[in-house]
Amino acid sequence: MRRPSGRLTVLVGLTVGGAIALARRGSRATTGRAIHGGVVMGDPAVYDRFSRLLFDPLFRGIAEDVAREVAPAARILEVGCGPGQLSIRLARSHGFAVTGLDLDPAMIERAVANARGSSGDDGPRPRFIVGDVAALPFADASFDIVISTFSMHHWADRTTGLSEIARVLRPGGRVLIWDLKQGRVPFHAHVHRPTEEAGDLPLRHVSATDWRWPGPLALAQRIEAVRD
Repeated sequence: MRRPSGRLTVLVGLTVGGAIALARRGSRATTGRAIHGGVVMGDPAVYDRFSRLLFDPLFRGIAEDVAREVAPAARILEVGCGPGQLSIRLARSHGFAVTGLDLDPAMIERAVANARGSSGDDGPRPRFIVGDVAALPFADASFDIVISTFSMHHWADRTTGLSEIARVLRPGGRVLIWDLKQGRVPFHAHVHRPTEEAGDLPLRHVSATDWRWPGPLALAQRIEAVRD
């Protein structure tokens, strides 16, 4: 019997480990720290280290996808930015004007520190703001694109959050949301597509496609909508 190659063994191990870690994160979220506006991670420092290990390949792929899809001068808002890895990558490596928003002040502190400590790229730094997606502290039509990764299923009021996202988008602006597929991951059976929450909002659904993560698994989906 042929033994599996070392590369395949590592890939399978990372995939299984990532799925287990994701499930544990979900367990902490559903039993962890709820504040006004949604659920936040119990320990920002631990989550920061965890996200670097598990999410770095994910964020790299998402940043490349965003860079292909939007103009270089696009103004980007990331909702639920956590410790800021994706916002930093979009700003430093791709040159976008990025604003990262998170409900947790401790996460924003981590994000600001991470942005100050990032090096090796010539791009600008993102700015980070504490805020609730259901009451975004921005003027109408402030952004060309709003993105969110694995945050929406933690929002306390998804409908109001989507309404606020539509408000701060310019006409023709886009929403890109990466989130878990419904019922695919333990502790996340309640996940819905954003278009199921949108109702009469001026967001037109464009697509919902599988997104391969972690590893070769497709536990996530990429959802796109446009501000009419």
